[in-house]
Amino acid sequence: MSTIVQATTKVFTGKTVLASYIIEQVCKVPEFDVGWFYCKFGNNDKSTLLAVLRGVIAQLVKANGQLYPRILAAKNTSGDLKLILQKVGKDLLAECLQVLEKTCIIIDGLDECDKDVRGEIISLFTRLVKERNDAIPGSLRILFVSTDEADIRKSLSKAVCLTLKGTDNFAEMQDYARTWGMRIQGLHTLTDQKTEEIVSEVLKRADGKCLALLHISLDQLQLTSLGMYLYCYLVFTSLHDQLTLEDLDRELQPDCLPRGLGDA
Repeated sequence: MSTIVQATTKVFTGKTVLASYIIEQVCKVPEFDVGWFYCKFGNNDKSTLLAVLRGVIAQLVKANGQLYPRILAAKNTSGDLKLILQKVGKDLLAECLQVLEKTCIIIDGLDECDKDVRGEIISLFTRLVKERNDAIPGSLRILFVSTDEADIRKSLSKAVCLTLKGTDNFAEMQDYARTWGMRIQGLHTLTDQKTEEIVSEVLKRADGKCLALLHISLDQLQLTSLGMYLYCYLVFTSLHDQLTLEDLDRELQPDCLPRGLGDA
């Protein structure tokens, strides 16, 4: 397996959901300590190199108590437990990685940082990968999840790149939509044919642009950056809330169903 992987998507394909699912699965692998971070455009606490360093280090410390002495030592040196200097953060992350046997770091939304910032992030983590794996092969692996941007693609030209399209996960979206369909069917005693017609119409309007959703509870969804998947969620929620069959039929009329995410 390559030590640096870039997963690129088009907009509205739910890259944050993908990153969350990968994080969840990697955390189940006993031999890996996992650190991760979600970048967010326009938020200084989530779109700078220092923010990434803070977030990744915090996750690694939670995953492995051996790192606490390093954190305390950094506090004694800097006089502040909260990292306020990039250099301190860089040095501390490098020290943490030396303690850990196998580490996986996942950074979502690299494209949501300014170009110069994402260049700094790629440069730092590329260097860390080289240093750690020169010392102990396979000890550090990095996954960047982002939309396809020319500067990111160029900076990660030597990394394995996985390009994902919304249609790659359409089968999972169908299953998810049918779960909603069965809920609505149970409320209004719909026929199987009517239920399938509802599911098909909503999927057609969503245009298949979503992420694998079967692993996400309907009650635990975070409605951020989900693109056309969010369309499905909003429409099915509205249909599910209709009190009578007449209300449901009215909402299913072609001129009532939202044409896209903005209408939803």
